[in-house]
Amino acid sequence: MSAPMKESRHVRWGLGVVLVALALQAARLALHKAFSIDEFQYAHAAWLMAHGQVPYRDFFEVHFPLVYQVLAPLFRLLGDDPRNVLALRAAMLVPLAGACASVFVLNRRQGRTAALLAPVLLLLSPAYLHFATEVRPDALTAALFLGALAALAVQPGSASSSFLSGVLLIAAGWGSQKALFFGGVVGAVLVGELLLRRGRTPALIAAPRAFFLGVITALSTVAAYLTVTGSWRAWWHWCFVWASEHQRHYPGFSWREYLVPALGEQPAFFLLAAVGFVATVRGLRKHGAQVTPDVLLVLAVPATFGAYALQRAPFPYSLLPFLGVLAPFAARGGLAVLARLRTPVGRTVGVVGLCGLFAVQAAHVNARLDGGGNARQREVLARIATLTGPEDVVYDNSGGFVSRPHAHFYFYTDAYLRGSLVDLLSHDMPRSLVDQGCVLRVDDLRTSGLPPALRGFLDAHYQPFDGDLYLWGQRYRVPADSGTLDDQFLAVRADRYFLQPTNVLDTGALFLDGARITTPEFTLSKGPHTLRYEGRAEGFQLLWLPRDAKRWTPRPGAPATYSRLF
Repeated sequence: MSAPMKESRHVRWGLGVVLVALALQAARLALHKAFSIDEFQYAHAAWLMAHGQVPYRDFFEVHFPLVYQVLAPLFRLLGDDPRNVLALRAAMLVPLAGACASVFVLNRRQGRTAALLAPVLLLLSPAYLHFATEVRPDALTAALFLGALAALAVQPGSASSSFLSGVLLIAAGWGSQKALFFGGVVGAVLVGELLLRRGRTPALIAAPRAFFLGVITALSTVAAYLTVTGSWRAWWHWCFVWASEHQRHYPGFSWREYLVPALGEQPAFFLLAAVGFVATVRGLRKHGAQVTPDVLLVLAVPATFGAYALQRAPFPYSLLPFLGVLAPFAARGGLAVLARLRTPVGRTVGVVGLCGLFAVQAAHVNARLDGGGNARQREVLARIATLTGPEDVVYDNSGGFVSRPHAHFYFYTDAYLRGSLVDLLSHDMPRSLVDQGCVLRVDDLRTSGLPPALRGFLDAHYQPFDGDLYLWGQRYRVPADSGTLDDQFLAVRADRYFLQPTNVLDTGALFLDGARITTPEFTLSKGPHTLRYEGRAEGFQLLWLPRDAKRWTPRPGAPATYSRLF
């Protein structure tokens, strides 16, 4: 008896060491992995809320706002530097830790080894860790849902665990519309079990009154927020009515497109999860009429998968809740396989195989840092902080400026919006950029999908500071035959501008509103100004002088590296 216990203790200590190492790897991944394009959008929404703006009412948004509400205080605490998006990434490690604690609790009844193995396998899942360390509603929602399941699985249950499960279940729903589906399934089962018991002691909720008190408390908090902000109607319109219309018309794709690569990247995880799932279902059948919390975990598998597969555009981050509920089953499956290996040699081979799986999956996770991580993106964010101030309006179709004001209610658009708002983007957006005094734009992956009229305006009025940032300015070509140019310059705001190259003043005369320009830098009022040049220069540019007061030279053709899809 002592030898197996000693071996089991060594295994648990080993898993504990692996878990710590994986936690450090997750932190490294969160802080250094490249930012996905959507993360900037979510970070900007959090910054707007930190400055008192309300989603749906003050700016376009179709996601539930919990992740913005949670992250907004960081901007209030740290300030308006765009690089503070890195602090938001660090904050997302908290729900990741919560998810790990939840899958640990979900396997406590299976033994300490199974409990420790569940978070280990979760952190070894590249598909989960990649998106769970990002600034995303799905990452927080998955953690909250797993937390609700874990609170319901606590044995023995109590009033506090029941209250917590009710709060977390509603919080998961407030985190994402997708959770209304799989959270609704769990909620319906809980209510159905209470009704079927008809006054007898419930099996799934230790203290029903405490559970419903938690539900009511969370719902009341949501209702109070929507009431105080006066955003009930706007929330309903954008998050339900418009979102439903969006789902019907969004250019979709099959749920297999991202699930199949995930299967190929971590086949052992899914195989072990299948083994653990089957073993758990068999265990439930042995209990007969006795209901255990594993019922909810089993139901969560088809519920979370359905929430992913039923979407018109099931992107890979929607797999997070599904992968999260698979982790406890994968741990159970791994131990079930090892239990079948009865000889010392067989067990040794099994343990070595499991360690090999750890090593392979850890390498897959580490590969997410290939390509330089987010170093270049942090450089661009630092330049935005240097070139502009917190009050300077910036344009990017994906909110890539993070902590600067945007120019229009639709501060971001997706494929459906770019197709349905052609007139608005073509006419209202350029007008808004001028009216708001937008001095900088960030190029992103979606720029090429904007209407030609808007792209033409952007090309004409923003010059390339580098491949990713464009500052306000116009370029001019002087007719070679006459040496005279009559045109116009539009000053987007009352500010300092400069002439580039400066030797244009040595080879000719430049006049703005009839007054000759004698210095490279000059101040202009907002609006159009007549321009006349007489001389031998082939061309020149009039450019906005950034906040650091350093003149710059446009770099056409520089590569764009800032914006990445995943």
